[in-house]
Amino acid sequence: MSGHLLDPSWLARLERLQMASKRAASGSQAGLRRAKQLGSSMEFADYRSYVPGDDLRQLDWNAYARSGKLFLKKYLDETQLHVNLYIDCSRSMSHGHSGKMERAVQLAAAFGYLSLCHLDHVSVYAFDRQMVSSVRGLQGKSQAPRLLGYLAGLSPGEVGDLNQALRSPGAVSGKAGISIVLSDFLFESGYDKGIAFLQAARQDVIMVQVLAREELDPTYQGELRLIDSETQQAKEVSLTGQLLEEYRKSVRQYQQELTSFAYGRGISFLGIEAEQSVESIVFQVFRQAGIIR
Repeated sequence: MSGHLLDPSWLARLERLQMASKRAASGSQAGLRRAKQLGSSMEFADYRSYVPGDDLRQLDWNAYARSGKLFLKKYLDETQLHVNLYIDCSRSMSHGHSGKMERAVQLAAAFGYLSLCHLDHVSVYAFDRQMVSSVRGLQGKSQAPRLLGYLAGLSPGEVGDLNQALRSPGAVSGKAGISIVLSDFLFESGYDKGIAFLQAARQDVIMVQVLAREELDPTYQGELRLIDSETQQAKEVSLTGQLLEEYRKSVRQYQQELTSFAYGRGISFLGIEAEQSVESIVFQVFRQAGIIR
């Protein structure tokens, strides 16, 4: 990876954001996220009548003065969310000068950092056709160097297979939470079974497709020998304007297929270009999409 994963000049802005989850936060450890259950935060939730054995320190004496009855004030608990980040490290993510893997890693750093700042549990998994490495259970801002150090050490792997990787042992957390998959979603075997497996494991899934501009809108022309970045299979082609237009149409259709799949399953899907700046993706694209707030 080149340079900083996260620009130090906008870390403070990042710390003020948090993941937006449709799933209620849970857990037994303290966090900064409001949960549904009652607990010990400063966020008032409701009153309930006093019963013998209740903590007298929680009595609301102002309510007693007004009504002559004893009530306890209850507060919302604050707990942590489990945030799982899946980074596609297959060969296609590092093809040429696309920068797809670098951008995916930087976005994972942003998601991970802002989650750590809110005491959420953060786990990161790198995969190609299997899980190749992971770092799990990070919590608290003090774990940011460990997170960033792990991400900076990731390197391209082998042929990708999302379905197989997500179903390998230990690939999915047993805790309900958010799972963000950062990938180009260019898998011969598809992606649907792996994503469905994540959902079955009580995960709010977010699919982020990272493609290079040259993949979306190539400008090649003439007689070329194209080599598959993952399988290394070569094919001689004559790239004409008509063929390029057919290619662009196929790309749009595939992205529409991903969008429809995600919509049908209640999943967030975003397509981004690797050439976009991390700052614009995080503070504009992700916020507008409601992924962070």
